[in-house]
Amino acid sequence: MQVFSATLNQMFVLFTFMALGYFLNFKGILPLNTSIAISRLETNVLVPCLVFNTFYKYCTIENLSEKWLYIVYGTVLMLVSLVIGIFLSRFFAKDDYLQKIYTYSFAVSNFSFMGNAVVLGIFGEDVLFDYMIFTLPLCLYVYSFGTASLIPKTKPNSKLTLKVFLNPICMSMLFGAIAGIIGFPLPKFLITAISSAGACMSPLAMILTGFIVANFSIKTLTKVKRIYLASIIRLVILPVIFVLVLKLLKTDSTVIMLTLCATAMPLGLNTVVFPAAYNGDTTPGASMALISHLMSVVTIPIMFTLFI
Repeated sequence: MQVFSATLNQMFVLFTFMALGYFLNFKGILPLNTSIAISRLETNVLVPCLVFNTFYKYCTIENLSEKWLYIVYGTVLMLVSLVIGIFLSRFFAKDDYLQKIYTYSFAVSNFSFMGNAVVLGIFGEDVLFDYMIFTLPLCLYVYSFGTASLIPKTKPNSKLTLKVFLNPICMSMLFGAIAGIIGFPLPKFLITAISSAGACMSPLAMILTGFIVANFSIKTLTKVKRIYLASIIRLVILPVIFVLVLKLLKTDSTVIMLTLCATAMPLGLNTVVFPAAYNGDTTPGASMALISHLMSVVTIPIMFTLFI
C-alpha cells in the first residue's frame, strides 16, 4: 500500500499540471501557439538540463563499471519493443504516417517526460541515474530514428541523417557523462541553474499535454476505440510480458524494476511534442495522450504495487 499511495500521489501531482494546461488553453489565458514554444523549450532546454545534471552528478567510472549491464538490458528491451511496435502498428492504422505514430507508441512509452518524473518522485535521484542509464538505448532511438519518423515528411529533419543525432538531449548526455567522469568543476551558480531548469521539465511537459488536448473536442479524442486497446497494450500487457519473462529468467530485481518503470508509462508524449514543434498534425497524439494518461492514473500504481 505504501508503494501504491506514493505512486498515486505522484500521478495526481502530474495530472494537476495537465489540468492546469487544459484550463490555460480553454480559458484563452495563453495564445494558441504556446504549445509550439513550450515543446521547443522542453526538447531544447529543460530535458537536456535534467539529463546533463543527472549524468554530471552520477556518471563516474565506478558507477559505469557497476551498471554497464543496464545498458545491455536496455538495448535488448529497445530492439524487442521496436519489433513489437512495427508488428502491432499494421493492425492499428493503414496510413503510413499514422503507422509510424503507432510504431513509436508501442516501441517506447512516455519513459522520459513522465517516467523521469515518476522515478524521481518515488525512488529519488540515485535511482533516476540507474533509470537513465537503462533507458539510454531508448533515448538514442527516440532522438534519432524515432524523432525522424514523427516529423512530417514536408518538414526539415524528417530524414535520418547524422545531424539528427546531434540534438540537445543526446549532446547533453555526452557532455554530462564526460564532465562527470573527469570530475570537471562547474561554478556552483551554474549547477544550481541547470538543476532548477531540469526541475521544470515534468510540470511543463504535463502543462503542454493538457494545453494541446484542450485544442480538440474531448468527444472527438475519446471516440477512437482502437486507442483504448492501444493504451491497454501499452500500460498493462507489454509491461506484464516483459516483467514475467525477466522473472522467469531470474533477472536481478533492479533490472525488473527499471524495465517496469520504462514500459508501464502511457503512450509516448513525443507523438504530441514533435508534431507540435513542426506544426504537424497533433490530433492522433493528443487522443493517445488523453486516453492513456488518464488510464495510467490507475494502472501505474497497480503495476508498481504488484511487481515492485
